[in-house]
Amino acid sequence: MKNTYPERRFLHLMDYSEETRLVKDILKSPLGLASDLITSLFEEKLAELKDGLDEIKLFAAGIQRAETLSISYSLASYYPFMFAFHQYFHSSFRARQGKVLEQMLQRILQQYGRCDSVPDKNTGRIALLGEIFKTDKIPNLDVDVMASDLTNKKTLVIQLRSRDDTGGTTAKGSLVDLLRGLLRLNKTPQNNILYLVCIWVPRDSQQKISAVKKMFSSLEANIVVSEEDFHEIVKNEVKLQENISLRMVYGTNEIARSLFEWIGNENEEVLNAISAIVDLVSDWDDLWIAYAIASLELEISALSGKSNIKILNEKYDKIGINFNYASYQTLTDSIDNIVQKIIPLWTEDSIPLNTLSDKAQYIRDLLFLKAYYEKP
Repeated sequence: MKNTYPERRFLHLMDYSEETRLVKDILKSPLGLASDLITSLFEEKLAELKDGLDEIKLFAAGIQRAETLSISYSLASYYPFMFAFHQYFHSSFRARQGKVLEQMLQRILQQYGRCDSVPDKNTGRIALLGEIFKTDKIPNLDVDVMASDLTNKKTLVIQLRSRDDTGGTTAKGSLVDLLRGLLRLNKTPQNNILYLVCIWVPRDSQQKISAVKKMFSSLEANIVVSEEDFHEIVKNEVKLQENISLRMVYGTNEIARSLFEWIGNENEEVLNAISAIVDLVSDWDDLWIAYAIASLELEISALSGKSNIKILNEKYDKIGINFNYASYQTLTDSIDNIVQKIIPLWTEDSIPLNTLSDKAQYIRDLLFLKAYYEKP
């Protein structure tokens, strides 16, 4: 019988291929967060996050007050656990999300860039700039991604932001702090340097104008380019000094195209491959399902005292069918079979979703997470 459930792409469970290997490498950090969530969920440790809240949050976030009222109000008893969980998730994710974008561009340049050097760490990037400028006075500032093609004497320096409508003028100006420091050296680099500012998700055209103006203000004293000409950085490279150019690109298509142009490979398949990698990292389910279910299960447990994890484990043990890890397809087939066996046994009113279809999919996703947790 044809499966009518939507496809699930759990990278941790999928068969090995060059494609999944690359995506797993790029998404290593958020995949680690998904794994931590699933482990805490199945080992019933989510509630322990409350114990790690510092003293300030007890009163600044109203947690102390909520705990005072928790004896007679279940919502108040739930609040400290909810606050601790979401704070943990978002602080963890915030620290990891930028790494995904950096890793993506890093992998593209390593695989397709025909580069002699794509340093993994900032210390290596600063050292490489020192060699190119023949100086030990390179500003010790962050470089998000860097690649150097010594054969063709060109170097790409990338500063990356997820979007352009966050941060004030100081944050916008910081995009070119390193560039300003390089210009102040008053040295001609051995390689042609393209300083590429990449904005992943542009939100507001007005922010683009604001960002360019702030960057011009930061660099004005060290360049001989008019403000009008400087604004061309959003369309083409603008030469600021000998062998130093600046460009600003917006959105995944422009980023992919700018990398393709810098690489200088006339094979359009390379551009397609770069675009495919950019698209692949959005087509996975590990983190969003783990986060959504963990969040909901914490609420269910706090407000009703029920645990769908315990219910699932009881039903799974009762039907006596095991996951088949031979391949991702056989695992999916075994999960679909188990779902059909479990549904008639699930008499508890514990899944707060409205339709029968949603409830069945929820049980299926719980099984995927269980398979994730128990994978040998």
